[in-house]
Parts: sequence; C-alpha cells; structure tokens
Amino acid sequence: MAKTFSAIRHIARQLLRDEFETAGTDFANDELDIHINEVLVEVSQKNPRIVKETVESDGTRELDISAIEGLLEVEKAEYPTGNDPPDYRDVSVYGDTARLNIATAPTSGDDVYLYCHKVHSLTESSSTLSPDLEKVLVEGVVAKAALAYLNKMRSQITPQTYRLYHNWAKDQFLIYQNSLQGIARSRAWKFYPRD
Repeated sequence: MAKTFSAIRHIARQLLRDEFETAGTDFANDELDIHINEVLVEVSQKNPRIVKETVESDGTRELDISAIEGLLEVEKAEYPTGNDPPDYRDVSVYGDTARLNIATAPTSGDDVYLYCHKVHSLTESSSTLSPDLEKVLVEGVVAKAALAYLNKMRSQITPQTYRLYHNWAKDQFLIYQNSLQGIARSRAWKFYPRD
C-alpha cells in the first residue's frame, strides 16, 4: 500500500530519532515538508511518472502545455491518435509550447497525445511512488534534514560532537545518492519517422 505524505514525514522523523525527544522536536513539519518536496522532484528526475496527456490542437503544430502540472519532459507525441500501430512524432519543447515535428499541422480540435515525464504525486490520500521510490524518498529526506540540522547547530556544539554529526549526515547523504543513482531509468534512443 502506498504511503501518504504524512506517513513519509513520520518515517523520516523516526529515522532522525526526532520523535523520541521529550522537550519537543528538532524538525518542524514545515521543514520536513520542504525536504520531502525537494527530494520528490529529485527522485522524479531520475525515475519519473510516465503519463499520456491529451492536448487539443488549435490548428497549428504548436500545442499549449501550460496546463500540464509537474511536467519534466515531453518524450514524444502521437498524432493522429488511435492508429495501430501508433503514429509517434518527434516533439520540441520551448517553455509552455510543444511543437510537433510534422509536415502537416493537425486540424483544429484534433486530439494529440503527449507522452510525458512528470513529478510523482504524493498527497494525504494517494501516491504514485512505488515502494522502492518511497524508500529513496525517505533516505533523501533524512539526508537533507541531517545536513540542515548540522548547519543550524554547528555553532552550538563542540568540535568532537560536530564531527560525529557531520560523519552521520555525510553517511546518510551517500546512502541517498547511491539509492538515487540506482533508480535511474535507462534511456534507449528512439527514432521516429518524420512526414
């Protein structure tokens, strides 16, 4: 079962041993939430959520993609839609515009399918993360929170204690970086025919 946003925060807090503090916690929810959102994007850049989005043509080769939330990349387009095998097209993206690399523009009102890489979704009711990606997310949150804590506390702790925390934070960051590299999707080069 997919974990919720607050469950990820709770697990990270446990690994940071922050829930055992009797005088309060070292990490505010807002602070951990910032780390969760930051790491969620990093995880998505390595292993994105792949989604087919439908965009309506305005009669030109250019498609408005500004309404696609969490968009990282448009991999390819399908036009015309519904053919078997599908007619995949190259697409170039400039800001909020995707340009189909085809000879004849789609008719106004025609649907164009865009195969997109997006940031994973993590809310209180749903998640698009697989268990292995959730694990990497938690590792990243712990690493970033540990480094932030070390930075905040560096003037208040002794040099020996600082080295201990520094080594622990560094180890957590290395664990995260290794896991992040392990989830990277392999990319196969694909070539699509042009009209």
